[in-house]
Amino acid sequence: MSKSLATWFTPSLQTISRSAGRSAVAAAAYRACVKLVDQTTGLIHDYTKKKGHVETILIGADDISELWNRAEAAENRKNSTVARELMLPLPDEWTNDERRECVRDIAQHLRDKYGVAVAASLHAPNKHHRNNHAHMMFTTRTVDIDGTFGKKTRILDDMKTGEVKNLREAVCKIVNDHAEKLGSDFYVYAGKFADKIEGHIPTKHIPIQAGKEYRAAITAQNTQVKIHLANVATHKEKEKQLEAELLKAELSNALNLDATESTPSPDTPKSVEVKRVEPIPPAELENPFKRKLMPEACEKAYFKHQETLKKQQELKVIEEKWRAKHDELLKNKPNSTQRLFAKIGLGTTKIERYDEELSKTEITLSKIEQVKKSHKKILSDKNALNLIAQYNAIIDHNAEVSEAELKAKIAHAAKLERERELAEEQARQLSELENQRDWTIGLDPTENSNHTPQSISNSFSIS
Repeated sequence: MSKSLATWFTPSLQTISRSAGRSAVAAAAYRACVKLVDQTTGLIHDYTKKKGHVETILIGADDISELWNRAEAAENRKNSTVARELMLPLPDEWTNDERRECVRDIAQHLRDKYGVAVAASLHAPNKHHRNNHAHMMFTTRTVDIDGTFGKKTRILDDMKTGEVKNLREAVCKIVNDHAEKLGSDFYVYAGKFADKIEGHIPTKHIPIQAGKEYRAAITAQNTQVKIHLANVATHKEKEKQLEAELLKAELSNALNLDATESTPSPDTPKSVEVKRVEPIPPAELENPFKRKLMPEACEKAYFKHQETLKKQQELKVIEEKWRAKHDELLKNKPNSTQRLFAKIGLGTTKIERYDEELSKTEITLSKIEQVKKSHKKILSDKNALNLIAQYNAIIDHNAEVSEAELKAKIAHAAKLERERELAEEQARQLSELENQRDWTIGLDPTENSNHTPQSISNSFSIS
């Protein structure tokens, strides 16, 4: 497969659920960078100042606010799943128009296959020109041409149905079709590299929020993995060439031996029998250095660090939601006159509700700050960072060991080939010496000085 491994990915599917404190209206506003009012709660979600939005494509709906407010209204339970989201990385080398057409086709597939309405928001890359992607939110219920919500698409709720796998494969096919049409080497696959490439070593994912040093370390490690994979491919190709040459030489030797045995010359003396040189079996190769076992503490530190980075990103989204709510409350803060009237019983309920909401928001933000400090403490722990550095060093070391082992095997095979060629050359020289021997040596020249070739021949004949 000639596709670039660096561009493979597995499209991820997630849900937006009330049980997690999420809202379809808030999520849609954040992804589309617009201002939406949640008609169920009255909250205003304003993300118009957020940067990075390119375009939002609607399929099966005409208005983004109406779509997601209807989606919220269609659900009655407090733990309902109100939307699904397909996260779709896109090729950085494609143009906006090329990415748009690809996303539009995927959105249309969701509409045609499941009858849902889709809002696909394309996001621009960061300042380093990386991470072109699209957030494809779609309803959990079918939506007809009039915008009426119908039954739940439960086929995507149960992983046992295999439909999520089918969806990922369909998305991959659409992306790959567009890549082929554009002559791009971008290739996506809904499984693992190991399913397609034997002995593949996966590169590490770099979180979008990763710091400069962490990104540089993982990038260096991924570069080493790619170099190792390229070297392995080169060595495998050389190994195939050596095997083909050995086979060709063995066949040639076998044909030469057969021809010599089947058509012997009657007057040619027999040469010294030369035994066929067999390849020497590979000896036990000495490894220049040994593999290192990964300490359990290093694995735990690495995966805890990765999990904390993920939680930190999730917490950031939650914090933005609560800070937006807090800012909105402060904008509508009751003035001193309203509070004065509240003391005499006028508008008391409204003031109490406001104070309760403000207190709840401030308490939540305070808890978020505590969790953020906890995350920061975990991510800056020197012992953990040392263990992570050790983890990465062991990964690099073991990759170098694998490369050294492969080089040793190639060198050993080349040595065996040289030994075989030397043995064959020696056998050829012996054969030539036998053919050049003077068989008249030993005859008495005084016995018959006028021997003709015919008489010499007769002297060897048997009466």
